[in-house]
Amino acid sequence: MSAVPSLVFLAFASKNDQRFRGWASFRESIGSGKPVGEALPVDSARRPADYGIVELASVGIWRLLASNNRELARSWVAYPSFEAARDDVTRLQSSVERLVVSVVRGETASQYGWLATLDGEPVITSGRWFGASSTSLHSALTTLADFALASVSPAPVRATDRKARALSDAGSSW
Repeated sequence: MSAVPSLVFLAFASKNDQRFRGWASFRESIGSGKPVGEALPVDSARRPADYGIVELASVGIWRLLASNNRELARSWVAYPSFEAARDDVTRLQSSVERLVVSVVRGETASQYGWLATLDGEPVITSGRWFGASSTSLHSALTTLADFALASVSPAPVRATDRKARALSDAGSSW
């Protein structure tokens, strides 16, 4: 097992896929969280339900995984193609020092997550909720350091109900 975190790309057949809806629901929760400390402006034209893309048949996201496959972070945007997702990861990895982190509180007093922005635009979120704001902030800082060094998967995987498997249809944008 490699000690280096990895960035993997997950493809969904449609926005109606159950796993995609789970990603979107968590994203919406983070996006509507109450900022802890200094608030960061978020462009109101990019509401969480928009996913950052137009209506497409298939979509995909990226996830940052620790060496034990535990999710550390995920993309804020859903991408129309693997190439778009991979290009954005490259851009973000080269801009890690410019990311601004905001800790947000969820619906309960012990629910904290984080959101990283680049030039005021949301780009990366935590992969889960934390029990304290300090834990969430520590996670954000260590995760972003891992993000900069992560190995990037050469191909996406297809999300299925039971597992993710390598894509075999080369004609798909995902």
